[in-house]
Amino acid sequence: MRFSLVVATVGRSAEVRALLLSLQRQAVQSFEVIIVDQNADDRLEPIVAEFSATMTILHMRTSLRLCNRARNLGARHATGEIVTFPDDDCEYTQDVLEQADRFFRTHPGHGFLTGTVLLPDGSFGRSGRWLKQDSAVDTQTVWTSLIEFNLFVRREVFEELGGFDEMIGPGTRFGSSEGQDLALRMLARNVPGYYLYHLRIMHPDKPVSLNIARAFSYGLGAGRVMRKNRCDMRTVSQFLIRPAGGFVVNLVRLDMPIARYYFLTFLGRLAGYRAQVAKAA
Repeated sequence: MRFSLVVATVGRSAEVRALLLSLQRQAVQSFEVIIVDQNADDRLEPIVAEFSATMTILHMRTSLRLCNRARNLGARHATGEIVTFPDDDCEYTQDVLEQADRFFRTHPGHGFLTGTVLLPDGSFGRSGRWLKQDSAVDTQTVWTSLIEFNLFVRREVFEELGGFDEMIGPGTRFGSSEGQDLALRMLARNVPGYYLYHLRIMHPDKPVSLNIARAFSYGLGAGRVMRKNRCDMRTVSQFLIRPAGGFVVNLVRLDMPIARYYFLTFLGRLAGYRAQVAKAA
C-alpha cells in the first residue's frame, strides 16, 4: 500500500462523501482510507458502505473529540508507506496522489512533502500566506508552506516522532499549528521536507465570523509552537508585527470585524508564546 489517508471527522457526511468521490478520480489508486469517526450517531455508515466496494476503508469509532488524538489513533492502524491527513471537508484535485507519489520516488531522502490550498471555485481566496514557488521547507518557510490537510509524511518518520502533539490543535486550548510543530520536529532531526506550489487540495474558506471566533485559540497555537520549538526571535517578531499591523490598517479602514480578527490573533500569539504548559505524559 502506497498511501494511508487518515480522516478525523465529526458532524459532516456530505463533505466526507465528496472527499471519497474525489479519491475515486485519483490516477494513483494504491491507498487506504482510515476514517476516525467521532460522531455519536451512524451518519457515516451508508457512505462507508457505498465506497467500500471500490476502495479500502477502515472505519473506526471514538468518543474523544480531539482532532490530533484521532489522527494519531488512525495512523497507528496505517499500512501505507506515506501517511496524510485530509480534513473531512477537503476534496483532492485529480493529480494529488500522483504528484506526491512521483516526488517521494524521485526524492528518497526527503521525509515530508507539503502543498497549497484552493477554494472549491479554483481560486486562492483571501489567503496570501502561500509561497509562490517550489521551495525547501525550513524553519522560516514552514509558516508559509504548510497546512495539515496537505501534508504527506513517510510513515516510519511519523512513527519515530510519535505523531502529532495531542496537546496542540483543534479541540485543545492551543487550537492550531500542529502541522508546523510536526515539521519543525522533523527538521530538528535533519529530516528534509519540500513544498510543491502545484500540489493543491481544495478546501472551503471559513466564514469571517468563525475565523474571528477561532482567532485567539489559533493564535495561542502558533505562539505555543514557536516557543516549544525555540524559533528565533526574528520569526517570533514577524508573527507579532503582522497581526498588529493588520489590526491598525483595518481599524483605519473602519473594517471592525477584520480588525478584531487581527487583534485577537496578536493577543493569542503573544499569550501562546508566554504560556507555561505541563509536559504530556
